[in-house]
Amino acid sequence: MNKPVYPFREIGIGHYPMGNTPVSPEDSKHLPSLMNLNQAAASSKLAYVHIPFCDSICPFCPYPKAFNEQGARQEYLTALFRELEMYGETPQIRNCSVEALYIGGGTPSVLDEEEITALFKQLQATLPLHSVEEITFEGNPASFTAAKLKLLQALGVNRISLGVQTFNDELGRRLGLLQTGEDSLRSIQDSRAAGITNVSLDLMYNLPGQTMEEWLEDLAKVVELDIGHVTLFPLKIIPGFGLAKRIASGELPACGGLELEQQMYVEACRYLESQGYSVESTYDFVRPGGHHVYSRKHFDDYLDLLSVGLGAFGDVGGYAYQNVKLLPEYVKKVTSGDLPIALGYEVKAEDLPNQFLAMGLRRTAVDRQQFRRKFGVFPEEHFPELFDKFVKEGLVEIREDTIALTRFHGLFWGNNVCKEFCEEQIKMAFPK
Repeated sequence: MNKPVYPFREIGIGHYPMGNTPVSPEDSKHLPSLMNLNQAAASSKLAYVHIPFCDSICPFCPYPKAFNEQGARQEYLTALFRELEMYGETPQIRNCSVEALYIGGGTPSVLDEEEITALFKQLQATLPLHSVEEITFEGNPASFTAAKLKLLQALGVNRISLGVQTFNDELGRRLGLLQTGEDSLRSIQDSRAAGITNVSLDLMYNLPGQTMEEWLEDLAKVVELDIGHVTLFPLKIIPGFGLAKRIASGELPACGGLELEQQMYVEACRYLESQGYSVESTYDFVRPGGHHVYSRKHFDDYLDLLSVGLGAFGDVGGYAYQNVKLLPEYVKKVTSGDLPIALGYEVKAEDLPNQFLAMGLRRTAVDRQQFRRKFGVFPEEHFPELFDKFVKEGLVEIREDTIALTRFHGLFWGNNVCKEFCEEQIKMAFPK
């Protein structure tokens, strides 16, 4: 590998813009107005529900989470249902149409069958789900059961996302995973037996001591199982987290450097493409029929995203926000009748070209002509210095109709390219 273009790889941009300004108690009173919740015009939306509980706290996970305990789950679900009701009572949400719903975490699969039933009853009572195309339920193979999957299918779930991470049990032990390779295989089989054939897997690479051979074995298992959608994440070692401490102490072998990470990514692209997958984003690979409706409508169509639950990111009525991240604070705010929003940002017209490119290039390419129709100029005319840099570094290719990340150099650094379009004050809201 030549000298890296960037000192490290960024994580992918999931939302742009993002809430970056603290919301005071006084500001909370104005949130319904800022989000235009009293506006009754019909619109299409996406919905995300965060279930933060986990049976074990993975020593590498940066997402809002809490240890699984029944009393805490009940308290949280009561608050979550109230947050849903607060939105469901507004004209904007009553008159919208939710096109895709994603229930993520955390680990939603730790909920028991009674809690899952109650959650879907509340969702159906408060959100317009009459024309929903896709309902994804995320979980861990260790806590999914055949009975839960049958229940989910009966409740309308038509896509399962499994946090497999690796089929290699030794690598899984190093990561502190609860599930084994057998657990993952069983969950895939149980999902299909329940009638949920759209199964997506998350895999991680550049794990402590992982070899290229071990990585290719994980990928071969994905192909063997005929998985329609797989998301590949490089392991991020977060200073101060348990995994970082175990590596620093010598208890675990170190991860490979940036050169090995790039080799693993390129080999994954080549192998999966040879097996009929296409590169759908900087993370995602799909076979025909495995496309993710929620992701497409979020990154390509920029639909409003109504997000509820601990630490959830959303964008409703021109207002981007993030909920509070601490469980007691979340419960307290909702119980007092306030929307549990900690950070907010009023989206401006000048943010939209940045949004188009920051989110669009995560999907590997953007429509150059569509950008000009929307904003009056081509992307490289709006951001001349950035595109001069990208072309010089071999990161993007400018064609007549599209601007695309190059193979495989631009794809590898794609998240960094996307972040270059973030305004500085918003850029700081993203984790490293």
